[in-house]
Amino acid sequence: MATPGGSSRAHRQVAAAAIAAMALLGAGCGDDEGQGERKTVETTTRPTTSPETAPARTGPEPRQTTTTPAEDARPPTSPEDGPGGAGDEEPVSSQALLTGRAGKIGPRRVQVPPFIAIRVELRSADGRSYALRFGKRLIRANRDMPSMSATFDGLRPGRRLQGSSESGTVVIEASAEPGP
Repeated sequence: MATPGGSSRAHRQVAAAAIAAMALLGAGCGDDEGQGERKTVETTTRPTTSPETAPARTGPEPRQTTTTPAEDARPPTSPEDGPGGAGDEEPVSSQALLTGRAGKIGPRRVQVPPFIAIRVELRSADGRSYALRFGKRLIRANRDMPSMSATFDGLRPGRRLQGSSESGTVVIEASAEPGP
């Protein structure tokens, strides 16, 4: 038996379901780049009652809020933007550590990988004064300055960098294989 207003209640339920479905479908719309506008619709669900017993609506209308991609998306940050990022790098170099002790500089021969810059460091282990000359460059170490270094361009395989001192020569040669 049909009640008065029964078909109107069914129409309202169908209409409410259609609105809810459209709201759900619309929330996922937008273009792939996130340039489209997103809309979120807040809906409320009430139990269905007959028109005679339906409570009067006293609350505010359902809220409609919009958000834009600019509010949601933060610009990507790169490790290059922070400390130690772009321009903070030091060039790769191999090290030739030479030590002055008991009036002599050693080791006399150091092997380095080819093509990689060479950082030559001279240390005074006993506080005495030591000096090494590589062409026009002079590296000194003594009690006041126990360590000094200079960086040279990388060498081709088989080439040498030769330093001279009062106690003899030191040869740095590009013959070692690069390692881990």
